[in-house]
Amino acid sequence: MNRRLQLRFGLVWLVICAVACGCEAESSVGGNGGDSDTDADSDSDTDVDSDSDSDSDSDSDSDSDADGGLILPECSDCPAVGPDPINMRCAIDLCEDEYFLSQTYTSPTISDPTKLVQTREAVAWFGYDTNDLVPLYPEDDGSYALMATGKAVPMVPPDLFDHNGSMGGTLLNPDGPSVEDPYAPYEYPSYDVVEWRIELQAPEGAHGFQIHYVFFSVEYDEYVGNVFNDKFYILLEADSTNDGEPTIINFTECRDDIDSADFVCPPDHPACEEGEEYCYIAINSALSECCWYEGCPDGTAETDIEGTGFACGPPDEDCAVDYCLGLKYGSSTGWLKTEWPIEPGEQFAVTFHLHDTADSLLDSEVILDKFVFVGEAEAGTVPIE
Repeated sequence: MNRRLQLRFGLVWLVICAVACGCEAESSVGGNGGDSDTDADSDSDTDVDSDSDSDSDSDSDSDSDADGGLILPECSDCPAVGPDPINMRCAIDLCEDEYFLSQTYTSPTISDPTKLVQTREAVAWFGYDTNDLVPLYPEDDGSYALMATGKAVPMVPPDLFDHNGSMGGTLLNPDGPSVEDPYAPYEYPSYDVVEWRIELQAPEGAHGFQIHYVFFSVEYDEYVGNVFNDKFYILLEADSTNDGEPTIINFTECRDDIDSADFVCPPDHPACEEGEEYCYIAINSALSECCWYEGCPDGTAETDIEGTGFACGPPDEDCAVDYCLGLKYGSSTGWLKTEWPIEPGEQFAVTFHLHDTADSLLDSEVILDKFVFVGEAEAGTVPIE
């Protein structure tokens, strides 16, 4: 183990010791897709929205217009900017009351409701408005939702690189417990967990749905290839998929020479090849955009994310040497699309889950946009342009 990983392990044990000594509360993400009991959230965060209101999937590497008949909503009257759950819902274009049942935004690890609110925001644009993060829908005056394991919007973007902070207290004294990740093949605790659970009913004629997103992390590129990587899960609970058991539907092939794949594809899976290894959405995904890792054999990051605080930096400044933690720069996956089949009229739940792995310091974030139903669906995750 090199000295850089030794330091990371040291920080992990300090955090674990702090939790063990200072927190007796127990909580678990468990297998329920994030609907866990917790008192960490305030009423405004847990309330049901009472308004009722590089390659993956191996056979495709880009989005096309052949989307099986998009069922596009009318969102002109939906308040799509702001920190409240209704703003988040509108920002990802779930604007039709007829199909939207409820939502909760919770955390099993963040006990301060003020901090929890800081982990989310519906915005018109993330970073500089000249970057490649233009909202996807509506095409004019669109917006999207942000979720983060730290502050969703930097205090002084992008000069104050504050994507490095524990939302549950401090690094050495977290005020919330860590939880286990039941989907990881290794035993490292999760910190700064945020979960947005949405319950929906598919319209008649819909045989699937799409969600578009970008994953960012300051863990790029210095922690590529090891198990210290934060995760973004999209968990589906639907009778038509795995008999309603929570199932992660977003994953890709792993980067080359990754020794720590997340899972091996089981038989009869609709979105992967049996027996092959795959990675969840994290820095080890094959769809991650390279900054300098392994000399960047496929070139540098192509998606302009300037102004977000996650843009690439040079190796010597991104701590690509021993005793560096990589606090200043990062990278992203660029825009991805996950599509999955459901049945017309089916009631189902989607949970967007994001967490820090093994530490509560190095933050990750995700843009969520354009959740739409489709007439036909092919299970999988692909990049879009």
